[in-house]
Amino acid sequence: MKHRPPLFRLTLATVASASLLFGYNAGADQAAKEEVIASDQKQTYQGEGRHFEITGNNDELTISGECSKVEVLGHDNKISLDAVGVIQLVGHDNLITYRRGLNGGKPKIETLGENNKVVAEQ
Repeated sequence: MKHRPPLFRLTLATVASASLLFGYNAGADQAAKEEVIASDQKQTYQGEGRHFEITGNNDELTISGECSKVEVLGHDNKISLDAVGVIQLVGHDNLITYRRGLNGGKPKIETLGENNKVVAEQ
């Protein structure tokens, strides 16, 4: 077996276990979920209360309106959110900005990786 650097093995293990980290809810309404799989893209989406699963690298995404949850798996992404309940982030060098959490509070934030930033927009 080929010797892999520890960071590569950690990244591979993280990707392989992402569904465990993010959890899986068999009863969830799959129609309310938006899957975004892209790299090197600049896109805008309407939140409409949906749950977004974003997989990619070097993306610049804007989600207007409310999102129940945003999951990001990748690196070097810039994602701008209006309102969000939960942000889950696996990767490195990602920047997530949000204007507000749902219900007036801050969103729940979970990150795994290096040099990720989740900041409230002023």
